[in-house]
Amino acid sequence: MTNAQREITQSKNNQGRRKLPRILSIIVSFVAIGLAGFHLYTAYFGVLTPMLQRAIHLFGTLLLAAFIYPPLKKSESNKITWYDILIIIFITGLGVFFIMNLSPDEILNRGIWGPDQMEIWAGLLLIIFVLEFARRSIGLPIVIVGAVFLVYVFFGPYMPSIFSHKGYDLYETISFLVWSNSGIFGIPLGVAATFVIIFILFGAFLDELGGGDFFLKMAYAISGQFKGGPAKTSILASGLMGSISGSAVANVVTTGAFTIPLMKKTGYKSYYAGAVEAVASTGGQIMPPVMGAGAFVLAEMAGFSYPEVVLAAAIPAVLYYLSLGFMVHFEADKLGLKGIPREELPNPLQVLKKGFYLILPLGVLIYLLIFLRYSPMRAGIFTIITLLTISIIQFIIREKRFPLQEILRAMEKGVKTAIPVATACATAGIVIGVVSLTGLGVRFSQLIISISGGNLILALFFVMIACIILGMGLPTTAAYIITATLGVPALVKLGVPLMAAHLFVFYFAIISFITPPVAISAYAASGLAGSNAMRTGFQAFKLGLAGFIVPYMFVFSPTLILIGTPLKIILSIITAIIGVFALAASMENWIFSKLNLWQRVLLLIASLTLIKSGWKTDLIGIVVVLIIFILQFRGVNHTKKIGEQESSC
Repeated sequence: MTNAQREITQSKNNQGRRKLPRILSIIVSFVAIGLAGFHLYTAYFGVLTPMLQRAIHLFGTLLLAAFIYPPLKKSESNKITWYDILIIIFITGLGVFFIMNLSPDEILNRGIWGPDQMEIWAGLLLIIFVLEFARRSIGLPIVIVGAVFLVYVFFGPYMPSIFSHKGYDLYETISFLVWSNSGIFGIPLGVAATFVIIFILFGAFLDELGGGDFFLKMAYAISGQFKGGPAKTSILASGLMGSISGSAVANVVTTGAFTIPLMKKTGYKSYYAGAVEAVASTGGQIMPPVMGAGAFVLAEMAGFSYPEVVLAAAIPAVLYYLSLGFMVHFEADKLGLKGIPREELPNPLQVLKKGFYLILPLGVLIYLLIFLRYSPMRAGIFTIITLLTISIIQFIIREKRFPLQEILRAMEKGVKTAIPVATACATAGIVIGVVSLTGLGVRFSQLIISISGGNLILALFFVMIACIILGMGLPTTAAYIITATLGVPALVKLGVPLMAAHLFVFYFAIISFITPPVAISAYAASGLAGSNAMRTGFQAFKLGLAGFIVPYMFVFSPTLILIGTPLKIILSIITAIIGVFALAASMENWIFSKLNLWQRVLLLIASLTLIKSGWKTDLIGIVVVLIIFILQFRGVNHTKKIGEQESSC
């Protein structure tokens, strides 16, 4: 990656952050590195009590957020104002107060006597800080969601009967939401303070020690020569990096700084190039082995082991990327685009020789998670140790130096990346706490079943819409947590397997990143591509349509998430691949040449028949796709023969 591309990436990553003077920047670095050290230490030697571990993580990230994020995102002032200093003092004092009051003895006393008045006021202040710094680091929509649920606690008695409850006063609400592990300090923040932070740090270490450049160059070397090569490079590189980083927008600005200019250079329109990068980067959150913060939360909330989640998500993730690959290939063929000449590409063997050691930690991670069944946190820390060990050896041999700067930079970068995750999880904890306190989850499930009339397709559609609407302003993790809390019980009651129900919600929480009118990934990519944001968003929506089909596929064919016999799983994979091929061809209006209208419609219908497992629907879909494929192939060959005859004459 060139220096200019690095500058673009850095500026995008720092967007909305305060430009601090040197002395404050050093303080922030010191706090961030210290917090990273705390998490690495507890990951190896054992975590503290749950509430204490979560409190240290939350207050550490809130303190950093107070330094980094200005009250208004448009503010570019370097100055820390008097009220910033006041907030920093309050957060520090509040953090000390909570840590002192979260010892086992204090928790026991509070369980008997309840929180005292000081603890209630401290809890209220914490809720305000969580919502404020969620607003600063993520945006206003997540605060609105959290605030609506808080209002619901107090106004429940005045709501329509389906949503009404007895109502709770301030003491009961704060006692439950703050001083128990059912609210702010619940499962979402618990996962963020253990598993997620370790894998965020792993991604930061990998990137700073050369992993980002290596994966990008490797993808470029492998796929650049093929038709539409830069777009396929984007898919491959974004899938590789996204599976580790777990952040769609961060992935866009990292790999997109390189791939989007290449796509434009080879003939793709700017909005199309931006859309490809957005869809590829967003898919990284569903691509094993890491899958981002949401997957760890999914495992905890659903009661599955993380390896079970990874294995179940693997085939749907491959289908998502296959569909995108088909689409960019058809587009390249339609436009007559060529690949990049082999001589202009790096040699794959040389790239592999230089960076092969960066693949080894991923192998260690997969081995520890899948085969030895280590917990994600334990597997993560041993993977980091492996990465650091081999990277240090390589730096000493090749550059004759110890990579101290890279290591410290990665620790700081990782913790800063974790700030929005922490505030999102804390806010989601408020929502979950309200749902548990008021019994809203049961009522919402009853409502979904009632308005769908018990029809599974309608229920799935309503849950999908809820996911997309929530995801328009919320990070994936928060959108998933809220919708899973409300929607999954309804789907399970209608007979959907628990894993399939959670993955269905998880996928649509992610797909909201490429769904207009608030397609966050697409808008980030449009900035790099210099294209119209809304047009890029709609193109990304079109390219990501497989993401809308695949979740329905594994709900109706649970074999795609490895529920069933090996033979049924293999047959489901084959029919699903044919289905996403048909969908891609119909959307792009191309296979070997432009499709007739009836061919395009039949391919769309065929892709839908292949959603639901069953030999009759599968046979209809396969026959339709096969007939149109043969007609297209023969038509192209016939045209070529006529052209050859005319040229010979």
